[in-house]
Amino acid sequence: MAERNEAPTPQRLSDARERGQSARSMEVNAAIGMLVGTWLLLGPGKTLAETLTNLMRTAFSGKMVRSVDFIWLKDLVLTNLLALFGPMAEIVLVLMFVGIAVTLAQTRTIWPSKRPRFDFSRVNPINGFKRLFSMQGIVELVKALLKLGVVGYVAYSVLSGNIFSMLQLAQMDLRSGVSQWVGLASNLVLSVAGAYIVVGIADFLYQRFQFLKSMKMTRQEVTEELKRSEGDPLLRGRIRQQQRRIARMRMMSKVPQADVVITNPTHLALAMYYDTKSMKAPMLVAKGAYQIAERIVEIARENEIPVIQNVPLARAIYKIVEVDEEIPSELYVAMAEVLAYVYRMKKQSLTWVTA
Repeated sequence: MAERNEAPTPQRLSDARERGQSARSMEVNAAIGMLVGTWLLLGPGKTLAETLTNLMRTAFSGKMVRSVDFIWLKDLVLTNLLALFGPMAEIVLVLMFVGIAVTLAQTRTIWPSKRPRFDFSRVNPINGFKRLFSMQGIVELVKALLKLGVVGYVAYSVLSGNIFSMLQLAQMDLRSGVSQWVGLASNLVLSVAGAYIVVGIADFLYQRFQFLKSMKMTRQEVTEELKRSEGDPLLRGRIRQQQRRIARMRMMSKVPQADVVITNPTHLALAMYYDTKSMKAPMLVAKGAYQIAERIVEIARENEIPVIQNVPLARAIYKIVEVDEEIPSELYVAMAEVLAYVYRMKKQSLTWVTA
């Protein structure tokens, strides 16, 4: 069996996120939820607590004008329903929004677009026992014990540091005792939540490490992935070869239009075209080395195009000028000498033919 030691490709990670597979720690959600929940209880929760207190005071006070029955209880609840609805709705909506935001932050704002199907194997008791006693199950047990130890230690430290305040609760009146108890509880929850955030961050890093490890691929899988995303390398090579062949054929078709072919003397060949009426400088219409150069020279002679040997000029044009580009200004003088020589040859040949 091939080893999975290749890093996952971006396409594999993208497919995994679409299936809902991503590194995510529930401990981070729980820690943030505890912090936000404590803040809500100290803010909107005060209004809710005061409303409930007034409701209980009214319900159990001695000022009852009629017997306690269902109709009386319904009227009492409906009277205070609007006062209770606002703080309760605020707490629920904020906690829901925070939970969604923390989840999206961990999954890089990717929401699964492919719903995973129900897997019957996950409810199989035998498979459950296998997972329980597997290495992953042992790791989860160790993690649970570490979390319990960290959170327990923090809770013990807070409670032991406030033992004197807790003993005083029995000697306080109800209002002062409740206020003292709320302060102690808030301090305890905030301390535990702070420790839980540290645990959550460590758990998230571990979950991400495990996720990337599970996404690793074999070399064969990487090859197949590249074939699917970019195409078969052999096919791409054939396509490039065909493209080069077509480009070469198109280039060769322009050689008969050239005014002169400059060589080096056999390694390089460059076909130059110049129209004095429409062009600022001569243009390179074809170039090549070795076999292609030989073919350019062959076509030039078949079409009675002058072939001039000029090693420095041929090397310069081949190096800095591409096909269908005009030569740069630094080559004007050398190119003008070649063209002047060609024009003199053509003039002499025309004079000889006329004579």
